[in-house]
Amino acid sequence: MHTPSSPVAYAPLPDRVFVADSNPKHLAVVTQILRESGCDEVVEATDATVAERLLKTQSPDVAVIDIKMPGGMQLLRTAIRLTPPLPVVIFTSYTTVKQAVQAMRLGAVDYVIKPVDANDLLTAVHRALERKRMLAPSSAEQVDARTGFGGLLGTSSAMQGVFDQIRRAAPFKSTVLITGESGTGKELVASAIHALSAVNNGPFVAINCSALPLELAESELFGHEKGSFTGATQAQKGLFEAAHDGTLFLDEIGDLEMQVQTKLLRVLEEQKIRRLGATQLIDANVRVVIASNADLTAAVRRGNFREDLYYRLNVIRISVPPLRDRKSDIPLLVRTFVERFADQNGIIPVEIADQCLDRMAEYDWPGNVRELKNAVERLVIYAADRNAAIGEQDIESILPIAPPDDSESQRPDFVPRRLDEVEREMILDTLMHTGGNRTQGAAILGISLRTLQRKLIQYGVPPQKI
Repeated sequence: MHTPSSPVAYAPLPDRVFVADSNPKHLAVVTQILRESGCDEVVEATDATVAERLLKTQSPDVAVIDIKMPGGMQLLRTAIRLTPPLPVVIFTSYTTVKQAVQAMRLGAVDYVIKPVDANDLLTAVHRALERKRMLAPSSAEQVDARTGFGGLLGTSSAMQGVFDQIRRAAPFKSTVLITGESGTGKELVASAIHALSAVNNGPFVAINCSALPLELAESELFGHEKGSFTGATQAQKGLFEAAHDGTLFLDEIGDLEMQVQTKLLRVLEEQKIRRLGATQLIDANVRVVIASNADLTAAVRRGNFREDLYYRLNVIRISVPPLRDRKSDIPLLVRTFVERFADQNGIIPVEIADQCLDRMAEYDWPGNVRELKNAVERLVIYAADRNAAIGEQDIESILPIAPPDDSESQRPDFVPRRLDEVEREMILDTLMHTGGNRTQGAAILGISLRTLQRKLIQYGVPPQKI
């Protein structure tokens, strides 16, 4: 074994590092390396059962685990499923490379080959700590560490499942397809994947494909050369080049026109791009994450989305649940948003009664977390203006739909209506509710802005109607 002699100078390690190794001699060497590097406390374990209990009770900053010890892989799974996830470095050997690969797929940050080298160990531990810092909330947005993950919030089993999927997907360069209704937080999921990935030091570039006009989509994504089209007075990089060595997030991918889909497929297959008007190819070292609130399989059946592109994109799939399927998270979200808006505006957080939170949990929030966030901001403004706590009358003012009444006597008689009539009325009522704001209306309806505009034209609604 290597001894901890002559390690490279590093910043002091955190107070608590957890080490699990069934070999007492090797454990002693690792502990010595860590302590000589400024770590005041090393939590040791040679038995997986004891180790699992210590992981949950000692709150270490980083874990170093020998995956060859009995129960080592299960111990790794326990560590990365903690909330927030515990960054893990694993010990392996030249003869257990397959196990190391499996561990990295599960979510381990790095590995160190036995016999351990002091510099390799310290480098891996510091890398794990840097990964942890990447996910820490900023000072302006402090969130309870037990409930937050990369900006996402939730203690429900549905959200814990999403967090677990993010941890599993992040280490790979494979394309990730994020599905979910508008307003569920798909971009936050993409951002968390980037923060946990190997390219987290590179840029994170996000674009909403529904906002890309057809005539500019190719130029925006792939760039253009000077003179390649009317108005191209100088060369310009596209988003793929801007995201080089980082992550490109393409939201509402289903709204890309077919000819742009064809070029996107070629770029994903070849990992190279060609600017409009150019002859040379440019390397595109980019992790691509995409999202859609539309059913892409249905779009494939309708002929609106390329089948080969769909299969190329649908490598790893993460489905973000709507807010109505995780209503137990609503009180946490409301209180967090209240504190956040108060902090942003330099005011004292307003009080909100439990019965008000219960009333908000009765509503289905078709615009999901985005709609809830906007509603809470209005509540904070109203309450601050009156210098009063948020009351039930305030809650009623932001909820356009009354809670359902199950009594038969209150149910109106059924009136047969055409589906397009119901849809038209729903769209117009929603736009009346948003004061004509079509972007917000599309979010509440769970469709893209482009789809909303198309339906308005279909129903003969002129631009100034709302």
